[in-house]
Formats: sequence, structure tokens, C-alpha cells
Amino acid sequence: MSAAPKEAINPLFDKRLINAFVEGVIKTLKTIAQTDATPGKPFIEPQFVLKGEIAGMVGMVAPPLKGTLLISYGKDSIFHILENMLGEKHTSINGEVSDAVGEMTNMIYGSAKTTLNQLGYNFEMAIPTVISGDFKITHADKSATLVIPFNLTNGSTFYVEISVQQ
Repeated sequence: MSAAPKEAINPLFDKRLINAFVEGVIKTLKTIAQTDATPGKPFIEPQFVLKGEIAGMVGMVAPPLKGTLLISYGKDSIFHILENMLGEKHTSINGEVSDAVGEMTNMIYGSAKTTLNQLGYNFEMAIPTVISGDFKITHADKSATLVIPFNLTNGSTFYVEISVQQ
């Protein structure tokens, strides 16, 4: 008789994966924007719900895993980060704001990817996409999404959302 096959554990339950993204956010914002971000309690979201006016999104591939990293910001949170980063106030989402969101997404993903690859995940490089306005994201698969809220000192919150399918 053979042993029953092991069921694969969803990577969203791997604390090392979660911590890699949490540390990536904290380190990136502290370094480039002198901004402290405090992680809140992560939760599972069965279906994506809009959480802001602008977001950076990147596809994550580490065969056999595929997933999406989405970092969504309300105006209060992104404007606070940019004021700390650039020393200037923003009052509307424009090209400069979009460029900054794309660069922050790239840096956060790069930081987490480096940590995860040292743990054996082998995530590949990816180019972020920035989306803004009234957007809706529908995943082709039915995977759940792990959402990690981050609180800023001005009282605003932004969200890191990680979806992974095996």
C-alpha cells in the first residue's frame, strides 16, 4: 500500500511569505519616504473589494505558484507617503503619483522576492502595473486573497493584497 498524497499547503498560510511582504513594506517606506507603516491584522478576503483610488499591481510567478500582489492606496495615504518622500504636497492623482506608486510596488516586491527566494520560492522578476480611478479586479481563478492593512501616522491606511494559486 502506498501513503496518501500530501495535500499542498496554501502559501498564504506560510508566515515566512507574509513576513517577507510586511518587512518589504516597512523597509521600503522607511528608506525612500521616511514613513513608518504599522501592519494591522491580516485577513482573508474571498473576493476583491476596492480599497482606494490608486494601486500598484504585479504578477508573481514561482512555478508551480502563480499570484498577484496588489498595493492599494486611498488619497490620504499616498499623498502622505509622497509628501514625506518628495517634500511636496499632492492634491490629485497625476503622472508623478502614478510613477511613485509603480516604483514603490517594484521596490516592495523586489525586497520580498529577495527574501522569499533565499527561502527557496524562486519568484521571477515582474513589471508592475499602476491602476487608478474606479477599478474592479476579477481573478480568473477562485483563490482567496490575503489582505494586510498598514496604518500610517496621519491616520490613513493602505492595503497589501496577495493572491496565490497553486
